[in-house]
Amino acid sequence: MGNFLVIIISLLVNLIIDFKLVKLKVNKWYIINTIFQLLFSIGLIYLFKIVNINLSYITLLLIIFTFMFIYKFIFYFKKIKNNTKSSHIYKILIFLAVSVLIEIFICNFNFLRTLSYKPTEIPTNNIKTNMDLKNEKTVDNSYIEILGINKEIKNIFIDIDYYGKYDIQTYATDQGNKLYFQLPDREVNNAIEKSKYMTLNLNGKSEKIKFIFSFTGNQYFHINKITINSNIPLLFNIARCFLIFLIIIFIYFLRSKSSWYKIKLSDFKYKSLLLILLIIFNISAFSIIGYKAIESYNKGELDTYNILAKSIKEGKFYFKDTNNSEEILNKMENPYDTFLREKIFKKENRSYLWDKVFFKGKYYVYYGVVPAVLFYIPYNLIFNYYLSTSFICFLCIIATIIFSSILLYQMVRKFYKNCSIGVFTLLNLLLVYCIGLIHLMNYPDQYALPIITGLMFSFLGLNLWCSILKSNKLIKTKMFFGSLSLALVAGCRPQLVLCSILIIPILLSFYKDNKTKFKKQDYVKYLISIAIPYVLIASLLMYYNCVRFGSPFDFGSNYNLTTNDLTARGFKLSRIPLGLAMYLFNPMNFKNIFPYITVTTLNTNYMGLTNYETTFGGLFFTTIIYAINLFLPKFKKIINNKVTYFSCWLMVILAFVIVILDTQMGGISTRYISDFIWLFGLSSTLIILSIENINFKYKEIFHKILFILISLALIYQFFFIFADVYNNNEQFLEIYAKYLIQFWL
Repeated sequence: MGNFLVIIISLLVNLIIDFKLVKLKVNKWYIINTIFQLLFSIGLIYLFKIVNINLSYITLLLIIFTFMFIYKFIFYFKKIKNNTKSSHIYKILIFLAVSVLIEIFICNFNFLRTLSYKPTEIPTNNIKTNMDLKNEKTVDNSYIEILGINKEIKNIFIDIDYYGKYDIQTYATDQGNKLYFQLPDREVNNAIEKSKYMTLNLNGKSEKIKFIFSFTGNQYFHINKITINSNIPLLFNIARCFLIFLIIIFIYFLRSKSSWYKIKLSDFKYKSLLLILLIIFNISAFSIIGYKAIESYNKGELDTYNILAKSIKEGKFYFKDTNNSEEILNKMENPYDTFLREKIFKKENRSYLWDKVFFKGKYYVYYGVVPAVLFYIPYNLIFNYYLSTSFICFLCIIATIIFSSILLYQMVRKFYKNCSIGVFTLLNLLLVYCIGLIHLMNYPDQYALPIITGLMFSFLGLNLWCSILKSNKLIKTKMFFGSLSLALVAGCRPQLVLCSILIIPILLSFYKDNKTKFKKQDYVKYLISIAIPYVLIASLLMYYNCVRFGSPFDFGSNYNLTTNDLTARGFKLSRIPLGLAMYLFNPMNFKNIFPYITVTTLNTNYMGLTNYETTFGGLFFTTIIYAINLFLPKFKKIINNKVTYFSCWLMVILAFVIVILDTQMGGISTRYISDFIWLFGLSSTLIILSIENINFKYKEIFHKILFILISLALIYQFFFIFADVYNNNEQFLEIYAKYLIQFWL
């Protein structure tokens, strides 16, 4: 019944294409061709049954439609070519068909290669093991040794009834090695069928082979089946097929010779639809990356931010440790001395609250208070549950994606009328995927939330401020809420409040356009509407700091119980080159296995204590296009708007200042890159838009360079998803991607 429905659906789709798209007429040749396509589809289904290929109905539909469509495309080629509208739609369908063919004949070449193999299932009496093969509880170094093989082992299939991930160490003999030699380890997850098949490249016949298992959990399992030289099935991966389709679409429509660079966004009839589609696509991509965060929407725990919200509800800003660690800390002369603190608590067999602020006998939270007030407290009051930090991180990232996309759209529509839809699309992808959001989505916790909310309010504020330009509506209201949004950043990520300086060029541009339109008293009203939010938020934060630490400007981060004594850290000039080198100019490290990029090491002659967490290369190596900011003076003549040029300088200077501040206050960490990378991104965007806005001889070469550099940045970010050591997806996504990309394994 299912196969019958597949044929009917594929036939109906083809008929719609024929009569709606190509506008064919029924004649004897059309009837003959349709019958032929129908018989071909039925024959294909029976062929799959004969060779024992089990496919889902969606996969079967895709394959049948692909072969029917290719036949149709060849048969009606002349008609399609003469119809522009039909030609564009047919190109999309051809790309889909090509993706299916690549998935079948290239990504599944192991299926074709092993069709002639003669499988050998290993009987129990040929297996030596330290386990009960029927029912054994997992332990480390459980092994299986297969003896008396005496044949060439081309691949091996191991099916274990075990839930979750496990690793296999493989030792083999062959014609040139009578003793065991070790092969690379294999990661297996039973939810990923491809991971159970191991293709081996041994020399000649093997006498024996041994597998040592490392399990992630302590549970019962048993071995279902072990087969040598198995016929690897056709493992059609719809996700990979769709990824190939997206890559083909990306290359075709955004290559340098694409017509997308000849259509101005301002003249494009469907520009709003294009923006919406880009936002939907980007949200969908981040939903896949952050699926664990989405799943945790109802799993709020009493974590740091919920503790802070609970304390504020109770009318205090401090909280107590249930282990009463305050007693020991109060006796210490310097509770911030990390090594001494660790020694004392180890001796007492006690624990303290790691990475919390301890000041005058009380624990505090040093993270920005704004997320607690805006999200956690209202949620707890309404639903009487704790809010999931990872889920609120996800929502704030989605909001940041929307605000950054709208900001780019606003800038292009108001100031860069010559920007093509091709350049707009590339810049949208750059601003969404290359401003540090991927790392924050990989590890959506209390450390990431202040940065995420700071970015969200920064982009929201800049959107509101940009909306006053070339507008006569709600100016004071937009100024007020734009300033409020930027002021709230101080209560999320204090160093990001420096970005409020970006208001200055917007105000200059606003004054330049309206200096003869408004009276002096109007400008006074505008200044008041700007000042009120800053005064209000600053007053509340100063009160909050005074109550906790006795100073309006002390956010308490120096009293943190962390890896080093921050009260004695100080400002060291010698740290600045180290931070600039690691954050901006440190080359990437590569490896030969997925995900191909790996962490960089901290090599320094700095004779002092600095905090270092893993990084994956300097910004100007991982995102080469951002290096354009280093040559900003060279673009002075191209950026013919002085306010824009001033804005670029402001953003570049602010980015370098934040790099220095982060290095001095916190050290070196991947998540801190999100504090400043977006400033380099916005500055690069303004430079690129300025180049795009002028007409010059080598525009096509410019588009080619832009396409290559942004593509390289996106490729890096794709692999960074799986390279990030803080990946919060419990490794399933990483293993799935490994076998999706490395189809030859």
